[in-house]
Amino acid sequence: MSFTVVPIHNLALPPGSRIPFGRFSIQDVPKWLKEDTDTLNNISRHDRMATLTCRHALISEYDADTMGHPDPDWKGREPRSIQELRFQSAMLANMCMWMVMPSKVCFTVCFHALTRLDNGQPVDPPLILRTDREGPLYCHPKDEHNPVTPNDLAKAAKLFETLSAVSRKNDVWPALRAFWAALVSYWADYRYPLFWQGLESLFGSDEEHSVSRRLRERISYFLAGDDKTQRELCEKVKACYGTRSRIVHGRWEDDPDFDDHMYITEAIVRTVIRNIADKPGMLAVFLTARRDDFLETWVQSKAFTPPPLVPG
Repeated sequence: MSFTVVPIHNLALPPGSRIPFGRFSIQDVPKWLKEDTDTLNNISRHDRMATLTCRHALISEYDADTMGHPDPDWKGREPRSIQELRFQSAMLANMCMWMVMPSKVCFTVCFHALTRLDNGQPVDPPLILRTDREGPLYCHPKDEHNPVTPNDLAKAAKLFETLSAVSRKNDVWPALRAFWAALVSYWADYRYPLFWQGLESLFGSDEEHSVSRRLRERISYFLAGDDKTQRELCEKVKACYGTRSRIVHGRWEDDPDFDDHMYITEAIVRTVIRNIADKPGMLAVFLTARRDDFLETWVQSKAFTPPPLVPG
């Protein structure tokens, strides 16, 4: 048996809580991790103190005899280790928490431990042999004090299981990568365009002209339920994408609307992803080459319900 333990910062649940989360569960940080002074002394002081104060962690248990043990469920051309893929899954898990309830909840260090050595000898407590590090997820200042509840985490776990099935080489995968890159970017002028890069992956096309018009029409019809909301969303997307263009061209500083546009952009990203994941058949369409035609047909119909969901 092996473990991947990912202490979660800024999360306060009742002691003894256990919430299923895909191949993880959220539970109390193991005592053996906090008592492993050799490992903790080999990470940064900031990470060490943060780990010691964490109350809960994403924990995954699996069969592996070594670090680098190939993941039998990996379908790619080259083998990938269970530990590496669990680390990547922790990033997706954290992003799903933000998609459901934006907050300061994040992680920085991932610990991988074995309970059996190469020669078959058991070890107790588990022996931590590898750590991986990722920068913390940053949220908008307006979201810093949002509490994350067990109900939020249950919804995030459902979203996580859906998005975990997304393969590479489609329009959704690069969008998720861009969103994560945005979330771990501290500097606002780096963070903002990455959110729009992800939205362009989902709602853009290979045609280079009228990018702004295409995005505002497609996003607004995708999210709106009536004509008034669609028009309002269309204007918001237009303004927010304009801010993205000013950043790219170096003309964004001292923009009095910047914080509001960041907040609106982040809300659009969260709502888009939840809708793609939750609406029956929608993710399947976004994962195929029919996505572009599907969205264009929707806009041309001027309807607030999608055209027939026919993946292909």
